[in-house]
Amino acid sequence: MTDSFRLYRRLLAYIKPYWRVSALSVLAMAAVAGATPLLSGQFEPLLDESLIARNPDAMWRVPLTILLIACGKSLAEYISSVSSQWVANKAIEDLRRLVFNHQMELPVTTHQAQTTGRMLSRITYDIPQVGAALSTAWIVVIQDSLTIVALLAFLFYKAWHLTLIIFAIAPVVAWIIRKASTGMRASNRLQQASMGEMTCAVEEQLAGLREIKIFGTQQHEASRFARIATQLRKETMRVVRISSANVPMVQVLAFAAVAIVIFAASSLVESGQLTPGQFVAFIATMAMIFEPIRRLTNINSTIQRGLAGAQSIFELLDLQAEEDRGLQKLERARGEIRFENVSFAYPGQEAPAVSDFTLSIQPGETVAFVGASGSGKTTLMALVARFFEARSGQILIDGVPLQELSLAELRQQLALVGQHAALFDDTVAHNIGYGRQLASFDEIQEAARQAHALEFINKLPQGFNSRIGSNGNQLSGGQRQRLAIARAFLKNAPILLLDEATSALDNESERVVREALVELRRDRTVLVVAHRLTTIRDANRIVVMERGRIVEIGTHESLMTAGGAYARLLASGEEIVGDEPTPASLSETLAFNEAVARG
Repeated sequence: MTDSFRLYRRLLAYIKPYWRVSALSVLAMAAVAGATPLLSGQFEPLLDESLIARNPDAMWRVPLTILLIACGKSLAEYISSVSSQWVANKAIEDLRRLVFNHQMELPVTTHQAQTTGRMLSRITYDIPQVGAALSTAWIVVIQDSLTIVALLAFLFYKAWHLTLIIFAIAPVVAWIIRKASTGMRASNRLQQASMGEMTCAVEEQLAGLREIKIFGTQQHEASRFARIATQLRKETMRVVRISSANVPMVQVLAFAAVAIVIFAASSLVESGQLTPGQFVAFIATMAMIFEPIRRLTNINSTIQRGLAGAQSIFELLDLQAEEDRGLQKLERARGEIRFENVSFAYPGQEAPAVSDFTLSIQPGETVAFVGASGSGKTTLMALVARFFEARSGQILIDGVPLQELSLAELRQQLALVGQHAALFDDTVAHNIGYGRQLASFDEIQEAARQAHALEFINKLPQGFNSRIGSNGNQLSGGQRQRLAIARAFLKNAPILLLDEATSALDNESERVVREALVELRRDRTVLVVAHRLTTIRDANRIVVMERGRIVEIGTHESLMTAGGAYARLLASGEEIVGDEPTPASLSETLAFNEAVARG
């Protein structure tokens, strides 16, 4: 219970900014609670004065009093419901924003450690559960608790010795609710895990729909989804069983107390210690207690779901955001990059992805990184962007260590074009202007021209105002890449990271994209990771990597002549793929083969 209280107290902190409306809501709930015993109390004058004594004043006074109390109670219920829901929904909105923003600030390694489905389900599933605990549950807990206290106070005032019978069952009811809470919390945590797994499975299956169809694995995916759905159903039913058993057990205890009270009260009426009106008022008031007790018992499942959701959300919010302590300014970098004994290993892996890496890149230089898969090329790109932090050594831009720059300052100097362009379900113009929200339309149009994208943009139904679908699914691969390149043109960063920017394209699309990249690379420091010879052959230097280390550096011609790792990699045809052999490239290949033959 201490853990539950701690979680709920932390949740209530999100209500604190709206304390004025919260206070109004609580006052209205107190008014509802106070009006409830006043209504039941009218049974005493109704029987004793109106029906038995036939007092003419009581005949109009009692109905009018009942009507006024009912009107006041109804108005208070409306105020309490609207104000508490307003507060709860404001808190939920704040919590949604906080979770979303915090997810954006988490390190890439944290996102890699958790499935996308689980991250999504926190917003789509966990927060609505918390919302129910902050809205509906909050009203029930406060209003019904106050109502029970008010009714018990009335009963104690009327016949304290009979009221003690009701108090006797309270510890047993509390024990039942506590045991049920423990079981429901555990099941709700498993429900959340299953919901995250289901979200992840659906996302993967939709993203891989073509592969599923071509490989004929629909039945396999259906079985996988069915397993997750069955697990989710079982955990949901476990909560239902516990919650459904909880209410009847409490009600049986309550009716047992009622039976005893009725027997005792009847004896008091017979002995003249209670009037018939007092007896009816007492029984009616006691009967009124059952409904708030039933609601409080029922709402326990909602509270436990909310607390389980809160626990999941707070676990996320307690995760460390990207370290961002840099204070040094850098207006526009010249583009000098130095790696000094940089080493990095991915979490959970002993073998380093980059090991004791040292390299100096001059402003305006284009350096291509090649090597077999897993040699550390893309990791270097991620280290420059500080998606990952080097385990040892340091990286400097214009002589300034990356850690001394704020993340915003550092990333302002970088533009990235990757293998898969990240586009959004918005217009062409918005996607190009994504990196510069205040860019004019003329600037966006010029960036599209430089990226050789005007050709297809002008053919779209609404041109720059055409929506391109989720992740640009209404465009071809080459068109998506040209939008990504246009975005990089518009940002005009001094350092450009090209990570397999043409590897997924056909030859014709690659030719157009490559022409755009040639323009984009002008007057910038460029780091290129590529498998295509056409992309890297005109680099100022080519760095050949194996197991996170440099094994060769040179131009395409010098490395071919040396006949070392680069030449072997090129000849293998597995990692670097050229265009159709031209006379020049064919002669280079023949020269390499002769060099290999000579040993």
